Amino acid sequence: MLTILSGFATAQTTTEQKYLLTSASNTLGYLKIDFIDPYLSPLTYSGSGVGYDFQSQRFLSVENTHISKFQKLSLLAGKAFNPPHTASMSFFGVNYGWGLRYHLKPMSKLRVQLGGLWDIDFMFKYLARNVNNPVNVDLGTNLNVSGSATYDVSLFRKEMKLKLDMKSPILGCMFVPYSGASYYEMFGLGNLDNIVHFSSLHNKRGLDANLMLEIPLRRSLWRIGLGYETMKWSANDLVFKRNNLSFKVASVFDFATFAGRKKRAPNNFISPNE
Repeated sequence: MLTILSGFATAQTTTEQKYLLTSASNTLGYLKIDFIDPYLSPLTYSGSGVGYDFQSQRFLSVENTHISKFQKLSLLAGKAFNPPHTASMSFFGVNYGWGLRYHLKPMSKLRVQLGGLWDIDFMFKYLARNVNNPVNVDLGTNLNVSGSATYDVSLFRKEMKLKLDMKSPILGCMFVPYSGASYYEMFGLGNLDNIVHFSSLHNKRGLDANLMLEIPLRRSLWRIGLGYETMKWSANDLVFKRNNLSFKVASVFDFATFAGRKKRAPNNFISPNE
């Protein structure tokens, strides 16, 4: 049985058994994006797209409410154009990440989470005007430093939360082909030399940040805000860049699973969103 509760669920101080909540959110966004992909074109392609994020977080155990596990799935799709608008590039991206965070409360209104996040990043790009090499794939896996800071604010006679969430890659590996080498040559003929590269701060740097305002409504909890991503990586004498700015709206909810069809939802919950 799955029970979904509002984001206001709080742990009660009682002698009853306590239950862990999973705090989750669904986010929709509209983004402006630009690429530099020298494998496909020397020009900067700029355009727009839509994105969707799902993230969830849960403490490791009832006894350990200082460390939580965190996961996030992101999707984006759209179209970009070269400066004279004579060619278009379609793109589709997926990113999945999982990690752990340690919870701190340095001030009464401030909560901080610090930790690491492992992720896999994939983006498919298609440039129709390129006859021989119309497709390129950005593929990599990274160990990121990640964290968030949440501050309680009062606006319009409501208690709200201002939340900043960030991650940045530290080390990993990535797929980067040679300039001019076709995918048929690489995968059809087996010419796979020097297409997988170790990545660290010397050849891959970036930041993914979201600043959101959490607003409680009568029976729901919402977030609105901005997201910003910048990434630069290089290998095989090619330098790639990706930047996007997005406006986001998210619904936030806590949920718990428990056995039995007729069993009522327990009251003594612990949420990582508190």
